[in-house]
Amino acid sequence: MHKIHFDQFGIMTVNYQQYSLEYCFDSIAENGFKRVDFWGGAPHYCTFDTPIGKRQKRVQNIRKMLDERELKMSVFTAEQICLYPINVASSNPYVRRKSIDIVKDYIEDTKEFGADYYFAQMGYALFDEDWDAAYKRSVEALQEMAEYAEKIGVKMVMEQLQRYESNLCYNKETLKDLIDAVNSPYLTACVDCVAAAVGEESVEDYYHTFGGISHVHLADGNPAGHLVPGEGTNPISDYLQTLADYDYKESITMEINNQIYFGDPNTATKHTAEWLRNCPVVEV
Repeated sequence: MHKIHFDQFGIMTVNYQQYSLEYCFDSIAENGFKRVDFWGGAPHYCTFDTPIGKRQKRVQNIRKMLDERELKMSVFTAEQICLYPINVASSNPYVRRKSIDIVKDYIEDTKEFGADYYFAQMGYALFDEDWDAAYKRSVEALQEMAEYAEKIGVKMVMEQLQRYESNLCYNKETLKDLIDAVNSPYLTACVDCVAAAVGEESVEDYYHTFGGISHVHLADGNPAGHLVPGEGTNPISDYLQTLADYDYKESITMEINNQIYFGDPNTATKHTAEWLRNCPVVEV
């Protein structure tokens, strides 16, 4: 019987956005995790809080902080859609071009961080604009990003979102269509288990659709919410069992991301670690 190993799990740092990065990395390491899904947002690191001339040094310092704690960055997930004005599918030519250029910088950062993947996003269309035109802009932007990622040797993953996040990619079919349209080995599929639960999909569905999965975002919810495991109603153990049945060997991000935890993210990480260690599908 296959199992998922505890060391495959990492914590997304978004839950620590009201704490210093030092506190964040210390907390993750002290709770026994070896992996980090680094959220690229203020105040930790992003294009909006780091001057161009200081970017390389900041990235090197973050890499040093990880190395000192024996942490590995599995994914660099820069904030792109919900909070910051980055939209590679924008109908505003300036916003779109600026967004793509920012993403290219982030792809370079991914290489410097030593991360396994950069987390690509497809952008979104305004609900009252031409969807087909926005979709075309998204595909062309992703193709440009994938070509650049291939040029410098960085792999990318992309997940389906919830409709309020992007109306261009919100289930397994739309994710498959986008990845197929880009047609690059440097862009592969991640399954977001919360978005899957919202869309009444399963991890099994994604294996049937893609044949394989490169990364996983996992959290509890009702079905949304990105909660600590055990605090919602989503079948997380079933998701992990499916991954184990397919002998999944890649990384899994615990995407605990809810304002109810922002005041004490360490406790959320501690409870997440405890749940995983007690899960029969997880080998410690």
